[in-house]
Amino acid sequence: MENKKEKLLVQFSKAFVNGDHQFMLNQVTEDFHWIMIGKKEIKGKAQFADALKDMKNCVTSELELVDVITHGKKACVNGNMKVGSPKAEDQSFSFCDVYEFSSFKEPKIKRMTSYLIER
Repeated sequence: MENKKEKLLVQFSKAFVNGDHQFMLNQVTEDFHWIMIGKKEIKGKAQFADALKDMKNCVTSELELVDVITHGKKACVNGNMKVGSPKAEDQSFSFCDVYEFSSFKEPKIKRMTSYLIER
């Protein structure tokens, strides 16, 4: 049985795949910080909105969530996905996203650290 935070993270992951940017923006704090290891950092909800717009041409054809783990104000999701664009062949990735929530009762995502490995 999923707890509230696990359910939120599954929905957040699916929203990313389906391009539901408004849902994602509603789940993060104003001072949201996204660290993409080896790539870049996004600081603040406005930069996150811009980054999501920049990703609109990426199409995820498959998503497999392997683990969704929460404990207190921390959580992680790992899995696999295939991503492509209209002009490119799909690429396969494995990922792990580590989250920090703003609170226990009404959690919003305050920080996300993403590890992405091409397979």
